[in-house]
Amino acid sequence: MTLNVAHRGNPHDTPESTLVSFASALEIGVDMIEFDVHRLADGALAIMHDPTVDRCTDGTGALEEMTLAEVRALDAGSHFDAAFAAERVPTFAEALAAIPPPIRMNIHLKTVRDADDSFELSVLEHIRQASASDRALMVHHHQPSLDRLRTLAPDLQYCLLPMCADGLEYVERAHEEGFRILQPGRGMMSAEFCEAVHARDMHANVFYADTREDMEQYINWGIDGILTNDPRLLRDVLS
Repeated sequence: MTLNVAHRGNPHDTPESTLVSFASALEIGVDMIEFDVHRLADGALAIMHDPTVDRCTDGTGALEEMTLAEVRALDAGSHFDAAFAAERVPTFAEALAAIPPPIRMNIHLKTVRDADDSFELSVLEHIRQASASDRALMVHHHQPSLDRLRTLAPDLQYCLLPMCADGLEYVERAHEEGFRILQPGRGMMSAEFCEAVHARDMHANVFYADTREDMEQYINWGIDGILTNDPRLLRDVLS
């Protein structure tokens, strides 16, 4: 069964990466919700894809240079539709609380802290406090930070993002490094790729598919999960 992974909630019908978007995805009946976590200037953790607030709020500026109070004062819904003007940028704690069991979470960490592991420790503390360790899939584009996380919390699940253009090379490296979950890009997708993943007892969620044709093709090839900006359409395709 292919998993319906709601990318940033349900951005097709609601402002992305907001609590209303997560609630909409849950109403549709998804299996997993993907979202991105940034560390703010005061150490708070907030949910947004971009490193700046410019695209998805009525403000401007880099998240890492703003405090939680500054970010929370922004309108995170009107850019999508005036009906969502009350939406605010969620905190990590709010996102964890808004997504109940058994729904899993694809947590993409965006902040990089090479000097120490304070960001990783803060993320893990939030996950432990929410009793969400069994539902958290950790994703990070920065390999050193991902390695630190794996050392700090070996009980969590981790996803290795592509580090090369060749899909089969990606599978081999992930297998050698002990990863069991992959998130290939669209350009890597093929029946051969899916077969290689499953031959090594691994799991792959493709990023992304937003059309019926792509969804059906990936499902036919045997992909395990699909990240999508239109989880309602994927639900209908899967059904």
